[in-house]
Amino acid sequence: MVEGLRLSLRKYVILTLLAVASVIFALFSIQSADNFLDGMDGMLRSSMVRAAKNVVVEPGAPTQVLDFYIAATYDDLPDTVKQSFSEATLMPFILHKDIDKPDMFSRPRSANFLVVVPLEDRGEVFVSQSFRAPPTPNKRSFRIGHELYSILVGVAALMAFAIALFLLLRSVSRPVESLQQWAAGLDEAQLDAPIPNFRYKELNALAAIIHKSLQSVKQTLEREREFVNHASHELRTPIAVVRSSVELLCRVVDVENSKGRNAVSRIDNASKTMADLTETLLWLGREETTGLVEHQVDVAEMVKGLADDLMYLLQGKSVSLSLNLDPCTLMLPETAAQIVIGNIIRNAFQHTYQGKVNIRLKGKQLVVTNVEESALAAPRLDDTGSGVEEGFGIGLKLIEKLSIKLNWAYRPEFTEKGYSVTLAIRSLTAPQV
Repeated sequence: MVEGLRLSLRKYVILTLLAVASVIFALFSIQSADNFLDGMDGMLRSSMVRAAKNVVVEPGAPTQVLDFYIAATYDDLPDTVKQSFSEATLMPFILHKDIDKPDMFSRPRSANFLVVVPLEDRGEVFVSQSFRAPPTPNKRSFRIGHELYSILVGVAALMAFAIALFLLLRSVSRPVESLQQWAAGLDEAQLDAPIPNFRYKELNALAAIIHKSLQSVKQTLEREREFVNHASHELRTPIAVVRSSVELLCRVVDVENSKGRNAVSRIDNASKTMADLTETLLWLGREETTGLVEHQVDVAEMVKGLADDLMYLLQGKSVSLSLNLDPCTLMLPETAAQIVIGNIIRNAFQHTYQGKVNIRLKGKQLVVTNVEESALAAPRLDDTGSGVEEGFGIGLKLIEKLSIKLNWAYRPEFTEKGYSVTLAIRSLTAPQV
C-alpha cells in the first residue's frame, strides 16, 4: 500500500507516529476522564457512608447534615430523589447517579445521588444528595468542563509531540537529502574531491561506501578504455603492414595459381575486417560525440557502397541480396555512420549461410533482414531472446552501443529463421524523437 501511494520515508514516519500518538493520547484522555469521575464518585460514596454511620435517624424523621439528606426509609426521601431512583433497583453501598446534562461539554443542570447503607443495629439508611445549577447571569462566564479540559490537554500534548517529531525528522532528513544530492551529482571530477560531512556516523559511512564503489567503477572503466585504445592503436601498425603485403602479393602471385590467389583474397578480406573493427573500437572509446563533424551524406549511396565492399562475406554461400533504397540525403557524421551501418550489414552477411538478405531504406529508417532457409544455420536464441554470436562478427550488442552513442533508434527482432534490424538515422544535433 505504501509503495502504491509512493510516500517518502519522512512522510511515512511522520504519519505513522502521529497516528500512533493520536490513538495513545485519545486513550489516555478517556482513561484520565474516567479515573477522575471514578475518584469523585468514590469520595462522595465514602462521605455518604460515613454520614449514615454517624447520624442516627428515625422513620418519619429524616435529617440533613451539610448537603446530605439522611432518611431511615425510602418514603422519607425527597420527591426529586424518588423520581430519579426506583426502590426496587437500589443496591447496598452502590452510588446511584442521575445527572441531567445537555451534552458532554456543558455543565449539568441537576444531579441526584443516592447510597443505601445497611447497618446491623439500625437496618437500612438512605443517604442522598441533590445539586441544582445556579441561576445563569446575563453575562455568562466561560466555563470548561473536565471532559473538554481533558480533550484540550490531549490535543496540546499531541501538537507538542508533532512539533518535536517534525524538528527531529528535520534534523535527520536534511543530512539524508544532502547525501542524496551529493550522490546524484557525483561524476569523475567530484570523485577526487573529499567526502563532505553529513553529521551522522551512519550517513558518513554510507557516503564512504558510495564513494568507494564509484571510484572502483571509474578505475575499471579507465582500465577498459585504456586497454581498448592501446590495443586498437597497436593493431593499426600490423594491419597496415598486412594490407601493404597483401597488395604486394596480389602483384607477384601468378594469375593462374588459383589457390594462391584465393589465399591472398582471404588474407585481404580478413585485414579489411580487422581494420574496420579497429576503427570501430577507437571511435567507441572516445568520450564525446559532439566533436564529430557532420556532412551532407547520401545515405542510399553509402549503404550500396558498404554492401558492395562486404560482398566477400557472401562468397561461397547460397545467399541472395535484395537492395531497396529510396533516395535519402542527411547531415551526418560520415565516418560514424559508415561504422554503424557497415557493422549492421557485416553482421547480416556474416551470419547468413543459406537464404537471403534484404536491405531496405525508406525515409530515415534502414531495415536489414536476413532470412535463413536452413534451420541449422539460423541464429540461435538464448533464454532472454537475444542472439548468440559466433565467429568474428562485431555483434549486435556492440552495434547497439554504437547506435546509443549516436543517439540513433536501434531495434533488433529475432525469429526462428533469422532476424531483422531496424535503424532510425538522425543527425547528432536533431531533437530526440
